[in-house]
Amino acid sequence: MSEHTAIGADPENRASFVAPDLLIALWRPFAADDEPEDDQGYYFSSVLLAKPGYYDTPAQAAERLRQGA
Repeated sequence: MSEHTAIGADPENRASFVAPDLLIALWRPFAADDEPEDDQGYYFSSVLLAKPGYYDTPAQAAERLRQGA
């Protein structure tokens, strides 16, 4: 995916990765590796698809509404 758009780790949740230009977020459960052979953390288990504006701050949302978007 990173060949097509910017994607990065969410600074507030290290188990979440975000592609803000596509409005996609991928999440995987992960706990400290007490059992390194466990599959936990190797595969994404949730995907968020959002409409434009989902990541907006309150100020950005107000501006979007003001512009009629």
